[in-house]
Amino acid sequence: MATYTHPVTPAEISEAILSICRELLTVEAPCYIRVQPTIGAAIDECFLIVADRVARSGGAVVYGWSIREQPKLFVEAEFHAVWRDKDDVLIDIAPKQRPTERILFAIDTVKTFTGRQVDSVRRPLSRTPSIIDLINVLDAEFEFMNRGPRASQQGELVFRDHDASEYQDIQRRKTIHYLAMLKLSPEIWPYGPCACGSGKKVRWCHGRAN
Repeated sequence: MATYTHPVTPAEISEAILSICRELLTVEAPCYIRVQPTIGAAIDECFLIVADRVARSGGAVVYGWSIREQPKLFVEAEFHAVWRDKDDVLIDIAPKQRPTERILFAIDTVKTFTGRQVDSVRRPLSRTPSIIDLINVLDAEFEFMNRGPRASQQGELVFRDHDASEYQDIQRRKTIHYLAMLKLSPEIWPYGPCACGSGKKVRWCHGRAN
């Protein structure tokens, strides 16, 4: 039986998800919105892509948090931008690294994009040490990648001397904790979120009878 290898769109809005939304001070309940990626656009460059769409087609930029879960292990919220079209419909127009039909999105009426990256917020669903260690090393990776002038640099970064050693150590620890997490990842069960990114439960998505 297959297991979850990466965070996916939740199939339901759990108390853990509502808790992270309260922590982020979002004023509305999270909602599912469809993904309609912009052809030819760069992957995971939502802020530039949405700003360009507004300039060309009108509508508005809406900031908030894209919420995913590694089932039974942790929940994460990534700062994100979506497009509100002229019919007041929210659409995620940024291409993804993995095929995704819809995201769970919580609007943030306070935070905006200022040109600096915002770290994702992750909260464990298990107190297992390897899950805590993985979250800690992901936070350390973000701090390193956005330390000092690197926060405003674009494109591929080149590290030298002490920075190169520190980066290699972070990547080593990240790999160790990721592999440990995979050993804990549950099997993909009928009422869990489908790994395809649909935001539906497996039974009513790729696990349905033909």
